[in-house]
Amino acid sequence: MRKLMATVLKSLFGGADQSAKARGRPRLKFRRPEPAPQPEPAPVPVPPDMAAGHDHDLALRLRRIFDGRDPTQAGSIHLLGLGSLHEKLGARWPEVAARVHSLAGKLLNQHLSPQDAWFRHGDESYVVVFAQLGPEQARLICAKVVEELQVMLLGHADTDSITVRTMVHEIGSEVMMVPASLTDMLEGAKHRAHTQGMGTSPTLIQPRGLRPPLMARASPPVVRYRPVWDVKKQILSLYMARCHVKRDGRQLLWGYDCLDDPEDVAGILDLDLHVAREALETALELYENRFRFFLSLPLHFESLAATSRRQEVMNTLRTIPRHLLPFMTYHLYHVPAGVPGGRLSELVSALKPFGRTVMLEQTVAGMGLAAAEAAGVRVVNITLPYDASVDRWRPEITRFVANASRHHLLPAVEGVSSLEMEALCEEAGVRFLSGDLIGDWTEVPEHVVRRSRDDFERHSVSIKNRQHE
Repeated sequence: MRKLMATVLKSLFGGADQSAKARGRPRLKFRRPEPAPQPEPAPVPVPPDMAAGHDHDLALRLRRIFDGRDPTQAGSIHLLGLGSLHEKLGARWPEVAARVHSLAGKLLNQHLSPQDAWFRHGDESYVVVFAQLGPEQARLICAKVVEELQVMLLGHADTDSITVRTMVHEIGSEVMMVPASLTDMLEGAKHRAHTQGMGTSPTLIQPRGLRPPLMARASPPVVRYRPVWDVKKQILSLYMARCHVKRDGRQLLWGYDCLDDPEDVAGILDLDLHVAREALETALELYENRFRFFLSLPLHFESLAATSRRQEVMNTLRTIPRHLLPFMTYHLYHVPAGVPGGRLSELVSALKPFGRTVMLEQTVAGMGLAAAEAAGVRVVNITLPYDASVDRWRPEITRFVANASRHHLLPAVEGVSSLEMEALCEEAGVRFLSGDLIGDWTEVPEHVVRRSRDDFERHSVSIKNRQHE
């Protein structure tokens, strides 16, 4: 047997002599092949800051602007760069660049006066030409734009990273760019205010080009309340809060029409918070006097879209006493068509701990309600125009109700001003109705009360009598 095994080993490994020699040598340990070194991921390229002063095309363009200016007039030219924002966004920059530039354009239009101008240069720079503001005030406005962009996109502002470059002439007619950081600007402004303010009363100077807030330009918005009729339960229990402004020689402006700029996100947030605080104070006082009703607060999509603005809304809602939370509902306005379900769910989830129901304002043109259902919205509302006719709106309301029911949402219609429209909505299956027929705007909500169609018929007669007077 041993001879047989030796023969087999010899045939396999080349003979016993080699085996003996191998036994005499040190035994090599087997090593696994090491994987090839992986190249380190390349850092996200950040384009060179166009404000570094090495862009020949920009220099030529600026020189033409300088040559066309009247040297006896005030004004200044600045370069606003988004390089710091690009660096902080990193790999996300390509996905959000379009939105960043869209927001930057809106902010520039908001903060500049009609006499000022701006244009985009390169992938992340803007040239801003101020017609009358000097360098110091103009730099602060440019820095403010970048600061607001950082807050919108990052949730906070890094003042050390915000730099604005002012353009001046160097000897030989070459364009020179002088940088200034926002931190240095704020420290300089503080020092000048301290130096100039000694022995004098403080004076607030509003730079030209900045929009003064709505509260300073018109009478403060007045909050009013309108009842909503629950068709199934035949009761008036929910009151919508909304503000209006009356200006000299003009009719009342309601809701977000009170704003001069409908895209001013700061003004939108201020308006929502103003209505919420006024309405909550009224509701708490009525509750202590044993009034019972449901309160609907309006909230604009932009007030919740950015984390910083949403936090301000949440801080206000956290002041609601626990015993009032079951009576609170929220009405979301201006939610963009096609918003992802996850995004809408994030907003609805933020509101749910502070109330009973979330209602979504929906245009008839954008009938997609799958996202609303997935997000946990309970009621979907459409608002009819003032001159809505029954014949024109019959197919629209029928489709709206069918679509809402298919997605397990309760349909609501605002703007019902006639018995004919009420009959159409009730026949189609609308659950909640509001409008001139259901109830007028009042200074304070009322206690829950039962109402039937007969009551609305009598109300309709009184409306017609007032119209003929």
